[in-house]
Amino acid sequence: MLKKTGIGVRFQKVLGNLFSCLPLSANQITVCALLLALIGFYFAYLQQPLVSLLFFILSGATDAIDGAVARARNEVSARGAYIDGMIDRLVEFLFACSFFFYALPPFILPTGAWIISFLFFGSCMTSFATAYADHRKVADAKKIARQPGILPRAERLTILFAALALVPFCPSCASFLLFCGALLAAITFGQRFDYFAE
Repeated sequence: MLKKTGIGVRFQKVLGNLFSCLPLSANQITVCALLLALIGFYFAYLQQPLVSLLFFILSGATDAIDGAVARARNEVSARGAYIDGMIDRLVEFLFACSFFFYALPPFILPTGAWIISFLFFGSCMTSFATAYADHRKVADAKKIARQPGILPRAERLTILFAALALVPFCPSCASFLLFCGALLAAITFGQRFDYFAE
């Protein structure tokens, strides 16, 4: 994940310094990400994929800003991380479900099957595998930090961004990307399950 690399850390620091003057707390910025995703979902309902994409991109950018602001202000907290993680899952749910409003052609199975699989394995089970390993004390913080996964959240969102951008131009390409995302999410869950079950 880019966020944990040297470049990612420096970029987060720049974001934090740039946006720490906002008159909003980091948690309020996190809520703004959800509001932007709701607007994106509404435009998907109106079948305006490019306008919807714009709001989902703004939501993703806002999500990048909240943690950076919290670190720049020395306001990082377990409660803030919890709120951020929960809202991340709601945003991802809205984003993936927005594809139900478009008549996308099937790829092997109906597109709805790939959307549900994407959400189940990507957003739900991948996160649950980590949380349950922590809850059952089969992994400490160091092991959790090293957990594998070819499709973590940022990469899942990238697939959704690309698929939504393709909806008006190549619906079959969008369906194929959703299939790829569902497949990679299932593989990621399998990696995490195997890693924590060792």
